[in-house]
Amino acid sequence: MQILPTLLLLCSAWHTLSLHAPSLAPSRPSLALSVRARGSAPKSSLSLSQASSEFRKNMNPARQDVDSSRPLRVVMKFGGSSLADASRIDYVANLIKSQIADSIRPAAVVCSAMGKTTNNLLNAGDFALSSAVNVDAIRTLHMNVIEEFNLPNTTRVEVEQLLTELTALLQGVNMLKELSPRSLDMLVSYGERMSVRIMSARLNQLGVPALPFDAWTLGFRTNSDFGDAALLPETEENLRKAFKERIDPATVAVVTGFVGHDPQGRITTLGRGGSDLTATAIGAACNLDEIIVWKDVDGILSTDPRMVPNAVPIPAVSFDEAAELAYFGAKVLHPIAMMPAMKKGIPVRVKNR
Repeated sequence: MQILPTLLLLCSAWHTLSLHAPSLAPSRPSLALSVRARGSAPKSSLSLSQASSEFRKNMNPARQDVDSSRPLRVVMKFGGSSLADASRIDYVANLIKSQIADSIRPAAVVCSAMGKTTNNLLNAGDFALSSAVNVDAIRTLHMNVIEEFNLPNTTRVEVEQLLTELTALLQGVNMLKELSPRSLDMLVSYGERMSVRIMSARLNQLGVPALPFDAWTLGFRTNSDFGDAALLPETEENLRKAFKERIDPATVAVVTGFVGHDPQGRITTLGRGGSDLTATAIGAACNLDEIIVWKDVDGILSTDPRMVPNAVPIPAVSFDEAAELAYFGAKVLHPIAMMPAMKKGIPVRVKNR
């Protein structure tokens, strides 16, 4: 029987996979993990080694060549709420370190902007249009994290340079009284660009070798549809070549989500689900074992919990089922963001951090 590409949804990180070190958070009830093809029965709770074996056994035939004796190679994606402040940055950095200790090694970690930074950047753009330039809240958030962890001076200099560029952009907006879609994409990109530099520095402090990358330096190429750009076909080969030739397998590439470059080298954003798309594009291009998307919700639920309080997480769905759920209003994953994984038959897991 051919096994269809499956989207794996882990309903909670508090599972027997030991995704968190015990010191990081209090214990919670374990939830069952299931891996299934359409129509098959869900499986029950699994240990780490059992889970790894089940993943490989049930994957699409293209994934069955995975060597069970080596660590799982994955890409992880963290959204803004996961990186809201210094405590969350530290939590995620330690989580990544604990995952590596559990033989789940990220080739890349895709980061969104910290907390409400994207909204603050949009507000700063509106304020520059109507009144004056003010990036105080954005500066305070990022510099406080740098101060709290005493991050290296190189990180401080890089973040300060980005803040200087951001201020100059807003000064231009204020002078011209114009904020075009192209300028807006450049404006919001600063959040991700500062975030990856801070996360990379914190990982290095914890003994996890890491390097920050703006997505376009790894080959993310898009069309020029500012605000809702689509990836161009050459992106896959660009990424494969970059990870093979430029990044040591022992180093975690901390990559900006949501952004790319058009053929003219202008910054673009990928629209809804853009950071998830960044992660799945890397996973597909590098032929990784899994794509792990960390959310602040318990996966995809059986119905809208605002309407049905006893809604329950769905252990596993196919990509087609996930697309149908999204069509009818589920917002956990956007179908377009899942396309690279679907084409390669790479499992996607959603975890609650």
